[in-house]
Formats: sequence, C-alpha cells, structure tokens
Amino acid sequence: MSVTLASNRWRVFVFPFFNVLLNGFNFLFHIIAGRYLTTEQYGQFNALLAMFTLLSVVGLSIQLVTAKLSFQGRDIVVLSKAKKISLFTTVSCFILFAFVPIISKFIQISILSYIWLIILIWLHIITSYYRGMMQGSGSLMKLNLSFYAEVGGKLLLVFFFINLTKTGLDVERLMLAVMLGMLASTIYGYMSSTSGDDRANRRNTGEKISWQQVKQDLGQSFVLNCSILFFLSIDMLAVHYFLPNQSGEYAVALKYGQLVYFAAFSIITALVPKINKALAQEGETINAKTNTITIILAGYGICIFFGLILYLLMSNVLFLPSISLFFGPEYSGVSAILLPIGIVYAILALVVFLAYLHMLSGNSRLKVWLLAGGVSIMIAFILNHRNLRQILVDEIIVYGLLSIGLFIDWLRYKNTDRVNSISTEGD
Repeated sequence: MSVTLASNRWRVFVFPFFNVLLNGFNFLFHIIAGRYLTTEQYGQFNALLAMFTLLSVVGLSIQLVTAKLSFQGRDIVVLSKAKKISLFTTVSCFILFAFVPIISKFIQISILSYIWLIILIWLHIITSYYRGMMQGSGSLMKLNLSFYAEVGGKLLLVFFFINLTKTGLDVERLMLAVMLGMLASTIYGYMSSTSGDDRANRRNTGEKISWQQVKQDLGQSFVLNCSILFFLSIDMLAVHYFLPNQSGEYAVALKYGQLVYFAAFSIITALVPKINKALAQEGETINAKTNTITIILAGYGICIFFGLILYLLMSNVLFLPSISLFFGPEYSGVSAILLPIGIVYAILALVVFLAYLHMLSGNSRLKVWLLAGGVSIMIAFILNHRNLRQILVDEIIVYGLLSIGLFIDWLRYKNTDRVNSISTEGD
C-alpha cells in the first residue's frame, strides 16, 4: 500500500516536469515555423491554431467528463463505445465543411489549410476520450506519452519538409504536420486502451450511471472548456483583427507568455484526480473536505507565484536575447510586451484552477462568472485596442477581477451542503 502511494505521488510530481519539457518541444516547433514563414504567414498559422483552440472544446469536455467517470470506475459503462464517439466527431466535421468558404475568407487562409484543421479537430475529439481515461485512472505517464506522440509526430514531419523538400515550409504543410501529430497520438491512445492491463483494470467495474447525469456533466464541462479556450484564443484573434500588422509579433510573445499557463495547467491536470478523491470521501465532514481542497488551492497558488517570479527572471536572462536569435530581428519589438504577457497568463492560470474547482464541486454559478468574464473581455477589446499594451492591460484587469470573484464565491460555496453531497450524485 505504501509503495502504491509513493508511486502515485512520484507520478504527480514528475508529470508536470515532463509536461513543461513537452512545451519546450512545442516551443521548438514554433521557432522553426517563425523562422521559415513570413510574419504574415506566421500570423495566419497562429490564427488557425486559435480556431483549433476554440473548436477543440468538444474534445476537452469529453476528456474531463471521462476523467471524472474513470475515477469512479464508470467509463466502461457510459463512454467506452468508440463507435458513438467516432460517429459524433464525423457528423461534427461534416458540419464544419459547410463553413469552408466563409471561414477561409474571414481569416484569409487556403481551403486546404482549413481541411487539415477539420481533420485535426476530428482526431482531437477521439484522442481526448482516450486521454480522459488515462487522466481519471491516474495513468499520468501514459498521458504524457500521448502528448509526446503528438508533438513528436509533427516535429518529425516538419524536419522532413525542411530537409527533404526544396520548397520547405508553408502554412498548409505546417497544418498537415499538426494534424498527423494528432493522428499519432490517436493511434497510441487506441493501442493503450486495448492493452491487456487496461482492459483488465476496467472490466466489470463501476455502477451504471444515468445518461441524464452524463449529459449534465458534459454540459458543465462544455461551458467550462469553451470559456477557457475562448480566453486562450480571443486575444490572438483580436490582435489579428484589430492590429493585423502586429499579429506576428504578438504570436511570438504568446509562445513565451503561455509557458507560464501551460506549466500551471499541467499541475491542474495532475490535481484533478486529487480533487475528485477529496470530494468523494464518504463519511467526511464538510470541513474535512474543504480543508483538503483549501490546502490544494494554497499549494497551487504558491506554485503560480514562484512560477511567475521564475518567468520574470528568465525573461531578462534568457527570453529577451533569444527572440532575435530564434525568430529573427524583425521580431525585436516583442521584448516590450514579454513581461506583461507573462502576468496575463499567470492570472489566467489561477482563473482556470478556480473554475475547475467550482465545476468539480458542482457550483452552477460558475456559468455566470464565465459568461461575465467572456463578455467583459470582448467589450474591453472593442473599446481599448490601439496597441498591444492596451490589449494586455484589458486582460490583466478582466482576469484579475474574475479570479477575485471566483475565489470569493468559492469561500461562500465551500461550506454548503452541496459540497458534501458530491460523492452521492448520480448513484
């Protein structure tokens, strides 16, 4: 028993490390893209990735719900039918095909790039189901390997285009590389889910749960992930629309600033099973449950604080000199917004953790907070977008107020009977 606990703790600490390293490989991918594309093409490529971020909300919602059900041993009952998932994704992608002329004209991309984007979304939904099973069962190393299969696949194809073709890279080939990387992760997820050990662990486990409960969980998860992905991508889309000439510079700055967020989100991914476990402890008092979660929240906040300090130190020592070296002298203006963009994504990481906490605890007021945050950031961008610094100030103010509101609401909500009844829902 002690060996198992030590092993689980080891995975929780190691998972964020490998996830941060993974973002280093993703960063390398964007360095290569920034070097081989013009600033306009790089802006188009990141606009496509921003669209993928928005449209991947379905897959991420399925992942979160599957993780919750896998923890309870119920995923084999309600979500393990791959045919249903595949059928749903196929129908969704056919719907997206109808918008090819409109979308390609709106963000000024080729039709082939948009087709690769649709296939990428299709694969992501299927992959997210497998990742949800890994996350919920605590198989964090397998979850890491799933992400590494994705980034490794796209990097290999990029190196193939650079070394073995005369024309090099363009937006279409980069999107093809991203799509095939996701395909590699999908194949790994399928092979992992059908392995003997995993099938034995999930066979005949769990109780039946009503589809009504599953739909409620999916609805809450959809709203949560849609809002998070909206926050992650709306600034890039706003800059691409209001300040198109600076979209390439902002895209490069995002690659640095979002390092803070992705490192923090890897910690969230590892903590989801811990929060589920704390909420599901039968016989525990409200105070015992909330005290455990409060410790988790405080620990996460400390990690964000020191992570931001590390980012600020590295900005002066490492990031600033590397901009011109990696991306070229035309991106030298990025240095002016490197520090505030790190602060933006540190605050957003805190917002996301609090949102996960509300969702897993069952607080329905979360939808109101997220809707208010989304409307506020849109209004702020519309009213205040003369330069990149104003865009960043908008985000700092809105995300700061949203994090304060979510924290105060959690203090009010944590002592309610609703928290104490989470473990019995859906039984």
